[in-house]
Amino acid sequence: MLVKKIISIFKRLDDPKYPLLGPNIRGLYWFGLWQCGNKYRDSVFKFLHFCSLLFVVSEFVELYFMRNDLMKVLFNISVTALSLVSISKTMFFISYLSQWKNLVENISREEISALKDKEPRVIDLMRRYRRYSRIITYLFWSVILLTNVVTILSPFLKYLTTSTYREMIKNGTEPYPQILSSWFPFDKTKIPGYLAAVAVHVTMTTQGAGVVAVYDTNAVAIMSFLKGQMQILRYKCQQIFGDKKRISTTEVLNNIKECHRLHNFFIEQHKIFNSIISPVMFIYVLVCSIMICCSVVQLSMDEVTVSQKLWVIEYTLALAIQLFLYCWHSNEIAYESRGVDLGIYTSKWWRADVQVRRQVLMLAGKLSHTFILDAGPFATFSTSTFINILKGSYSFYTLFTQMHEDKK
Repeated sequence: MLVKKIISIFKRLDDPKYPLLGPNIRGLYWFGLWQCGNKYRDSVFKFLHFCSLLFVVSEFVELYFMRNDLMKVLFNISVTALSLVSISKTMFFISYLSQWKNLVENISREEISALKDKEPRVIDLMRRYRRYSRIITYLFWSVILLTNVVTILSPFLKYLTTSTYREMIKNGTEPYPQILSSWFPFDKTKIPGYLAAVAVHVTMTTQGAGVVAVYDTNAVAIMSFLKGQMQILRYKCQQIFGDKKRISTTEVLNNIKECHRLHNFFIEQHKIFNSIISPVMFIYVLVCSIMICCSVVQLSMDEVTVSQKLWVIEYTLALAIQLFLYCWHSNEIAYESRGVDLGIYTSKWWRADVQVRRQVLMLAGKLSHTFILDAGPFATFSTSTFINILKGSYSFYTLFTQMHEDKK
């Protein structure tokens, strides 16, 4: 009964205008990224985004004030870096909103058109990548929601479960539990300043987690769409000359024209998506690389407690998983794009005359290009990029531990 109720709740997020991206658009709307022209609502969220930017600046200011305490800096820089990634996703999404809307409209128009054609194999392929997108979206949202709740409650759980900690707070030797580390122009260690700080931290944590969740799942859904379109294009190439029965030359030429149209559509959408996501991914790769190195440094230090090490491991795994999502799906697009032209060579091409075969060879040459997403001007998203980042972090960890042992 509970499972059916959960499924019915999720189904309400579907939108016939956006067959694939319905839930993702709804999520972007909830957190103020998808702005639809409502002047008052958009103004409120723009103010919230500006406050989020100021809050990230305040986190870096707080890091500057604690610069003499290496342990505090290492422990707090991880959350600050995640906040930087979150605000960069917000700022770039708002900046490229018109291009995002254009991309979403193009994807939805193509899907609705394909559904009207009622080609069984095409609809089956669409159903597969749509189901996959839904599973990734809802699982990722659930994980982020749980992480957000744990992040907010964990400082207060320590207060509720540890009597000595409560006594230390009462006698002034320990400050009140803080959710995040940020600077305020008032005393955040005493009430009412502390209550205001907690309210700000809860709001910013929830907003930041929500932005990461809806942005990443929207990007993964679009990448699954691009992969699915390559599979559909390969199938259409296989059917250029028909299946069991021979078809007329006019129908063959129409099929070739449709393959050209779908490939041009893919090139256009890939180019738009790559241009609007590349700046964010450059920041993302850079931050992930630095933060994984910082995390392994913390693991090698004797001063770090067991609970802090568990937090570092959890945080590092979360970073690695998010980076892996992008690298894996970008690699999938590249893999599928390499095999599209095989659809032509596995078709009934021998049925065509010489002139039509020339047209087919031109199409095959056009389809041989490999597509992959960029992470800024210096890197691409692929599994090899992900492995290189992990290898670099391990090398840094080995070097640091060796230097640490030499000092001893």
